[in-house]
Amino acid sequence: MFDVISFGTATYDVFLRSVGMQINDGDICVRYGAKLEVNDIYFDYGGGGTNSAVTFARQGLNVAAVVQMGDDYFGKKICADLKSERIYTDLIDVQRGGYTDYSTILWAPDGGRTVLIYRGKTRLEVDNVAWDKLDTKWVYVASLEGNLEIVEKLSGKIMWNPGGRELKQKEKVLALLPKIAALNLNKEEMEELVGGNEKAEISGLLEKAQTLPCEYIIVTDDKRGAYLWDKKNSVWWKSGVFEDSPRFETLGAGDAFGSGLATGFIKNLPLPDCLYLASANASSVVSMVGAKKGILREKDLNLWAKNKLTIEKLDI
Repeated sequence: MFDVISFGTATYDVFLRSVGMQINDGDICVRYGAKLEVNDIYFDYGGGGTNSAVTFARQGLNVAAVVQMGDDYFGKKICADLKSERIYTDLIDVQRGGYTDYSTILWAPDGGRTVLIYRGKTRLEVDNVAWDKLDTKWVYVASLEGNLEIVEKLSGKIMWNPGGRELKQKEKVLALLPKIAALNLNKEEMEELVGGNEKAEISGLLEKAQTLPCEYIIVTDDKRGAYLWDKKNSVWWKSGVFEDSPRFETLGAGDAFGSGLATGFIKNLPLPDCLYLASANASSVVSMVGAKKGILREKDLNLWAKNKLTIEKLDI
């Protein structure tokens, strides 16, 4: 039996940074017809299915990944890298003659980014999942490119971090929540799901979020930290951030936080320790380039002092 199986996407990423990229009203601008020198280039693989699986593996859990990819160079490279992390890969569906998802990240001098993504024929479909082999304690579900059929068929303890294509199907998502143990969304996504005003106090959004039927509700709020609802004890926990940790490049931060928190749940850690693990993992990831390099191993946690992170109960 696995401790956890990760469902989601797999992509191969190339990061390009150039001082020739200009920022204009929040947009990364490149002059039409220009030839820009690239100052930095970095290759990595990403996607919520693989990012979360690597967190689980580095934290000592027995994990499998359920993703779909092509049999091209990038797909083979991702499979090899997952195996090197001791992640079970036999549940991966390989599309013969297909192309793996591929991203080019335009990485601006100020640390911001724009992602150009090619979606290969690699959306995970119900018929491509080995349902009879999903023997696991927990299931972690990242974005499935809008495929809610897979979530409908899953059973057991599920932590879900739905993507934008899933959230566009709001009523279907709400109908699935009674089977979800832990729902993980950022503030803007939660406002989209339950209704809210981005200019209103966070307490109003949390009051709406806690009416959802999940055992745990997670609302992340970028540099302002994260909130965790414990339905059993009717309490919100608030985690700050590691203020003195650098933010170099933020791709993969959400996956790192969510899978770090899920690791704590799987290990039956106290909720403050779950938040500490999630926050440390996310902070480590954003301090480096790419979604994988900063993912923490068990032995790395002692480098993140607990007294540097504020975790408290909220009175809402």
